[in-house]
Amino acid sequence: GTMRNGIFISYRRKDTEGEASRLAEDLREGLDVQIFRDVENIAPGEDFVVALERALGDCAVMLVMIGPTWLETRAADGTRRLDDAADWTRLEIAHGLRRDVRVIPITCRGAELPAAAALPDDIALLARRQAYEIDNNRWRYDVEKLIERLTQIQGIRRKRVAPVLGPAPAPVPPPPA
Repeated sequence: GTMRNGIFISYRRKDTEGEASRLAEDLREGLDVQIFRDVENIAPGEDFVVALERALGDCAVMLVMIGPTWLETRAADGTRRLDDAADWTRLEIAHGLRRDVRVIPITCRGAELPAAAALPDDIALLARRQAYEIDNNRWRYDVEKLIERLTQIQGIRRKRVAPVLGPAPAPVPPPPA
């Protein structure tokens, strides 16, 4: 089959929507990869789980964006969204952890990686993954370092700069003094 080189970005809208879209653009710019984010890739009326399975089938990596409200985001009835078995973010991560996908938690805005005990059983293993911090004040630097790490994963490559064809242009003579 084809080499899996997609990157799936999982995030909560109210928590890290800004960072998720900015990171998606930066990764597209630096890497020769397809980026999957729920909003962009799932057609209206399409079954979430079917679409998720298909996207993950093309992915080598899942980045889980964790901001300050990721763990405690609550539904209208006051329960944690993460405790709902149908919570989309939880489903994404559970599927990612079960598949042969490198799952990397990305912490933003000072958020900590939650402890296993704070997570539902089907995603508790997320707590054992090495987290990577992206600080908004060091965004470019942190993203460049992340890109370096990602290129160590099989299937993930930097964008090639297109080669210039034909002879090199003649050097421009210096202007007369």
